[in-house]
Amino acid sequence: MSAYTWLIIGAILISVELATGTIYLLMLGVATVPAWIVERMGGSFLAQTITYLICAAVLVTIVRRVRQNRKGKYTPNAADDLDAGGIVHVSEWQDGMGRTHYRDSIWQVSLEGNATAPVDGKYRIVRLDGTQIIVTPL
Repeated sequence: MSAYTWLIIGAILISVELATGTIYLLMLGVATVPAWIVERMGGSFLAQTITYLICAAVLVTIVRRVRQNRKGKYTPNAADDLDAGGIVHVSEWQDGMGRTHYRDSIWQVSLEGNATAPVDGKYRIVRLDGTQIIVTPL
């Protein structure tokens, strides 16, 4: 192998990573650096390959554990909802559910909490809940 084969492989993996958006290919690309160091120190191809495989396995395992620990811990808050505070005009109410035209589509609207009976008019967006807009009267 040439002196920079491991680095070239790593650069290819990282380039593909940038195109796909997964973090696993990044870890595989980073794992080529220790294999390249073993190659520069005169290690055999078997030693380089074993070094690469061990480093890749350790890095991918770390990433998997971190991602699993983070899964489900995110709770959105009001700062995450960029629509909060916006104004919508609700002209149709039926059984406590309204309909409005917002962001070039028709949305279901419901009042937050124990608000009074809905009437046609303008409302302030509190948050989006899936495909439904939660509002309060102005």
